[in-house]
Amino acid sequence: MNARRARRFSPASVAAQRRPGSPALASRGIRRLAPASVAVAALASVAVLPGAAQAQSLVGVRGLGVVGGMTDARTSALGNLGIGLAGTEVSAADPTAGKDLAVPTISLTMQPVWGEFELESESGEVTATRFPLIGFVFPVVAARGAVTAAFSGQLDQRWSGEVPRDVDLGEGGVQVSDRFEADGGISIVRAGWVQRIGANAAAGMSLGAYLGRLNQTFQRSLDTTAVDGSAQRFVQEGAWQYGGAVLSLGASLAPHRLVHLAGAVEWSGTLTASPKEGTDGGPRAYSIPLRVSAGATGRLTPRLAFNASVAFQDWSAAAGFAQGTTTTGKFSYGAGVEATLAQGASRSVPLRAGYRRLAQPFRFEDANAVETAWSLGLGLNLAETQGQRLGWVDVGIERGTRSSAPLVERYWRATVSLGISQF
Repeated sequence: MNARRARRFSPASVAAQRRPGSPALASRGIRRLAPASVAVAALASVAVLPGAAQAQSLVGVRGLGVVGGMTDARTSALGNLGIGLAGTEVSAADPTAGKDLAVPTISLTMQPVWGEFELESESGEVTATRFPLIGFVFPVVAARGAVTAAFSGQLDQRWSGEVPRDVDLGEGGVQVSDRFEADGGISIVRAGWVQRIGANAAAGMSLGAYLGRLNQTFQRSLDTTAVDGSAQRFVQEGAWQYGGAVLSLGASLAPHRLVHLAGAVEWSGTLTASPKEGTDGGPRAYSIPLRVSAGATGRLTPRLAFNASVAFQDWSAAAGFAQGTTTTGKFSYGAGVEATLAQGASRSVPLRAGYRRLAQPFRFEDANAVETAWSLGLGLNLAETQGQRLGWVDVGIERGTRSSAPLVERYWRATVSLGISQF
């Protein structure tokens, strides 16, 4: 191959002369945070062409990711949305959680996920391991209140895909392999105060900040035999940092010894995505809609309780996203039952089951994204006094489905929570 032909097959030329997207690819245009148009084409190709893909979820690739949940194992197993669950020690969604604690308490939750997705005739794996919630409560007995703190996962943006394809460079087709990787997510760190009001009510507030990052990499490798080994691999990278403020207000009430009610409102300021040094483009701004939630727990017998919860969040008018990216679904809900299998003087073993339906905020294409899950769980309360747990291990397992036609994801998700008081 002469020098002129070698220059034509340089990485820059490969990027510039990539095959134009079909109407189907254009409808899946993922332009929001891609470092450049090269990455856009690669991302769309990964979603629709034969190849290998792996992710926590592909549902939210057009937006800020998929809502992964910020609940512990007990809450997940009961199908609860994080509000109105009686006896909750640590929570990122309920500002009044921990109101009954008399000693410092800390809880840690981990969550492996595995499953598969189907996209028309293609399929791939859904895998991840998360730490959705780390929480802490420090009671101030003299003030009849407590300091609360939580670090929770909010949106996950981890996926990768690889696809072989032919690119027409003017001198005939050349086989290339395109790989796109996204690694990042958005979390919330919170600090707050919960105050008991009388014997049966409480109010809480927390102030927090969005934290997170997103690293994206597009890599194109050519068949070196077709270009006499003169072309090098093309790599393009980008990195962004997230930031923003969030405020939560909540209240709870026990109008009867067998009934617990709670509600919360969560307001978010503008979420910003700032490019790091070396990344093309300027900062982006996104509005996060107000989230309103409520829940209740009713004790049917001394060993049997039922809970239900609902949340409202309207993403349809959220600013900063391309038209058609956000869903029009507004309501999420869940319910579950908890039965004590064994009860000792200071220990108990509860069995839990639940169901929930979530309106995910971002579409894959034109159809709203919906997630449903059935759950089952078991707890081991290692020490209890006056109805409060001082040490526990909770395990939950969920069988869930996320769908935003033509994409369908099915997953198993295990959640394990450890809690300890008087440390």
